[in-house]
Amino acid sequence: MTIQATFSATHLTCFRQNRALFTDVNIAIYPKHILSVEGPNGAGKSSLLRILSGLTTPCSGSIYWQGQDIEHERETFLHAMHYLGHRNGIKLGLSVQENLTLIQHQLLITEKPAYDVILEKLNLTLYRNTLVNHLSAGQKRRVALAKLLLFPKPLWIVDEPLTSLDHDTQLFFLSALTTHLQLGGMAIITSHQPFKLDDVVISTLRLGT
Repeated sequence: MTIQATFSATHLTCFRQNRALFTDVNIAIYPKHILSVEGPNGAGKSSLLRILSGLTTPCSGSIYWQGQDIEHERETFLHAMHYLGHRNGIKLGLSVQENLTLIQHQLLITEKPAYDVILEKLNLTLYRNTLVNHLSAGQKRRVALAKLLLFPKPLWIVDEPLTSLDHDTQLFFLSALTTHLQLGGMAIITSHQPFKLDDVVISTLRLGT
């Protein structure tokens, strides 16, 4: 019996300025599964992640969540997926706490998340009431990563999660990612930095070959 993938995509094609970034890309993601998207700069890694998250429409191909085309089940898919791109998706004119509280309200979460615990683990406690615009690049990235940990969703789509992070925070994120997968979560990530996760099988999709 064939087991249906929780998240899949078939025959994805993307063109930019009349140039094919990638063609006929197929993926299948299952619980406890991580897909690492690799390739040189300009190969289309970020474009692929934006397509998989539903932010960009592919030139051709389809994307499915639990067997349903996300074009027809967009709300269901968005509630099940976290996307984090290069721009972090946080508001510079709000404080760290205000950003996280805004995300909580947008997700209609009424129970108070473990803000204190996550902010401490990400070394953001002292910056809780600081405007994000005043933070360093690494601190901004940590604020963005906090939403993955505070508001659990089964699918993480993350572009270069280790960028701008110090060594300790990189290790913490990889530990959190491992826990996410062990609990049945899934992830699709790009990374220029090699990484290894204990007791986790990593599949690789290489673009630009």
